[in-house]
Amino acid sequence: MSPACRSLAAWLLACLPLLAQATPVQFTDYRDFYQSLGGNLFMGPGAELAMPCAESPRHCIWVTSMRQALRRYDQSLWTLPGGLAMKPPKGVPDIAFDGHALTVGKQRWPLRSVTNLAPPEWRGGEPIDPENLSQVTAWRQGSSVCLEMRYKGNGKSGRYAEVLVLHRQRLYALPGLFASCAAIRKVPQNQFSYPDNAYLGAALEDNPTGLRMDYLLSDGKTRVARYLLRFPNPGNPYVFESERR
Repeated sequence: MSPACRSLAAWLLACLPLLAQATPVQFTDYRDFYQSLGGNLFMGPGAELAMPCAESPRHCIWVTSMRQALRRYDQSLWTLPGGLAMKPPKGVPDIAFDGHALTVGKQRWPLRSVTNLAPPEWRGGEPIDPENLSQVTAWRQGSSVCLEMRYKGNGKSGRYAEVLVLHRQRLYALPGLFASCAAIRKVPQNQFSYPDNAYLGAALEDNPTGLRMDYLLSDGKTRVARYLLRFPNPGNPYVFESERR
């Protein structure tokens, strides 16, 4: 092989990673996209909570163990979901959410004291009726805990979640649009970063053409990354391609 050909071959090999990056990757799931970014603080499928309800007076609470429910509402009559044990399974955090506070073990963090990183129109910090929730999932990494709550509803409501992050003994509420515990990423000096998402396009929520995803530090101001998501079919935010800016 001539020197010129060897130089060309070396250049092509060096450029292959860049060419691969230039080819857009299509996603159909935000959790998959968040996990593809790397550096995730919370990994794996998480632990789904159950919702027992006291019968009279009626109180419902999302928990990973029945002892958390009894600790919050000491009553003898309960309607119990199947399979809810007195103690959480090994490796699962002992968590409860009663609509007013997140409890981990015996320590309680009220929503009224939350650091609200969500836009003002989102409900972060306000009480939530446990029976308005269709699913609650928890993750733990060291002393950090993430709670992801999905609401009952249809249509565009599926695009939103209430995400609470307990980090360094402080409770945060994140922006709701395509929120996920999988989205939270590790940052040096014991911080974390999270996505603040906004639709792109003239019609915005009714017919968006894409999504601007700004990753901010937990101070709520410092941007560390930006991704632009393009919707090949405007109005369908569940099929998208991504590029970093």
